[in-house]
Amino acid sequence: MTTTIRVNDEARRRIAQLAEEDDRPMTAIVDDALDALERRRFFERFNERYAELADDPDAWGEVLHERTLESGALGDAG
Repeated sequence: MTTTIRVNDEARRRIAQLAEEDDRPMTAIVDDALDALERRRFFERFNERYAELADDPDAWGEVLHERTLESGALGDAG
């Protein structure tokens, strides 16, 4: 299914320019932009949550303990 969305002239120009440079449809450029935004938001939230863990001494202690336990498993990959 396709649908029409409104974008301002500048956004359309930018999308068209990227599509021409990459020799790809404009829809592929929009899809890539959405994927990039979703990835960025995922990692922003991931980093925020990780920072919260680091601020909680008990939770951070558990993370460090797990890292210690897992560090021995790295040698098993051979």
